[in-house]
Amino acid sequence: MSQGFIAALASQIQEARPREEPGFSIQSGGNEMSDEQRAAWAAKLRQEAAALLAGTGLLDLLLSRFGEAVVTGSAGYDLMVWRDIDIHMPIEAEAWAGWANLGGEIAARLAAAGLALHKAQFLNDYVDPHPLGAGLYWGIEFRDAAGNPWKCNIWGWDPFDFAVRQARDANLRADLSTADRDLILRLKHEARTREGYYGAIVSSFDIYQFAIDGAGQTLDELEAWKEAR
Repeated sequence: MSQGFIAALASQIQEARPREEPGFSIQSGGNEMSDEQRAAWAAKLRQEAAALLAGTGLLDLLLSRFGEAVVTGSAGYDLMVWRDIDIHMPIEAEAWAGWANLGGEIAARLAAAGLALHKAQFLNDYVDPHPLGAGLYWGIEFRDAAGNPWKCNIWGWDPFDFAVRQARDANLRADLSTADRDLILRLKHEARTREGYYGAIVSSFDIYQFAIDGAGQTLDELEAWKEAR
């Protein structure tokens, strides 16, 4: 899945050369951008993500260590509006100590690519399990060669839990393939411009489900839809 993610983008990069158009800023709200601009920005970010994963060797590291590493979330769904990558892998809960050592290996890969790790957060969620499930986590933040900030959320799940999550993810991808893609991108852009809104009141998953259900066109309608569920 993840190797295919990078391979598929290699051909896309030659076809799509998105650029910022006059008067267009990534700080603009979704309504201030055209659908072409939103699509171009999403394509640009996905190309950057693929180049970053390949150039740093981060994906190769994870694949060699865990046998499977799946790029999911907005980077996997081709719905990016900011520089954020989610990667999921299968790993036994008892392997948490080795997972902790992974942080140093990630830092070394970034350094070899000329990048510096800015922040890193380790979590063994099995110590204090979340109601929605426990796992192992590394959250890393760094800047690419152009100075753009990135965040990478790397989750290790119990192999059975991983398989269940992958099945759910496959269903979500199928549903998203028939949803209004520009609506999703627009609402995600708009949600990010509202202080204290994204992640607190509305999440990306909320936006995905709202679009899949065809429940409306605005964030206000999304909030009402969410409240009524």
